[in-house]
Amino acid sequence: MIPAIIIWVCKKYFAPKTYKKFSSQNPVNPKIVATVLFLICSLSSAFAQQSRFNIKRNGEIIGQMYFQQKEDGDNTYLTITSKVQTRFLFKIKVETEDQAHFKNGRLLTSNVNRIVNGNAKEAKKTNWLNNVYQLKSGDKTSTLNQPINYNMMLLYTREPVNISEIYSDNFQCFIPIQKNGAHQYRINLPDGNYNDYHFENGICKLVIVNHSLYTIRMERV
Repeated sequence: MIPAIIIWVCKKYFAPKTYKKFSSQNPVNPKIVATVLFLICSLSSAFAQQSRFNIKRNGEIIGQMYFQQKEDGDNTYLTITSKVQTRFLFKIKVETEDQAHFKNGRLLTSNVNRIVNGNAKEAKKTNWLNNVYQLKSGDKTSTLNQPINYNMMLLYTREPVNISEIYSDNFQCFIPIQKNGAHQYRINLPDGNYNDYHFENGICKLVIVNHSLYTIRMERV
């Protein structure tokens, strides 16, 4: 929408041969035109992309997940929130919020937060500080020297072409990723479970979470 507005402004005010000239009673004020273009360009510098996934178990929708990617110059901000309510042996309600900030393609910070049945779990934090990643899980701290250019959150917006491993903000380590077919990838998690990711035109359309106790489908809508 914003590029279309810019084109319209340029045609209307800077292409007098194509459009009717304004009369002397209604002259164009160059300062106003410049201000309008400046405001439009300022708005376009921060672009947000959003998507929604239905979370299903046994064909029934048990929750939803929302993904947002915001571009602002060299910065990329990712946010994932979800709410799930289902029943195994007992009723369970899970709320999550993951955030990540990349600059020039490198992860600067990420946060993983979980609330299960009203109880907050240990938050996971990854911060780039003094040329090393500071990892914090609850009261535990550690460091990581390897640069992070691709994490689990990016799977929802960018197909991992020619990428052999990705960073898990939750497990706070690198995990191998294997290609299972055309635009299909599998990630074997450190806890023994695995996720399958399916892409279409470079965008994630389906995630199948394979747990020892259940299988969940996350379908983009």
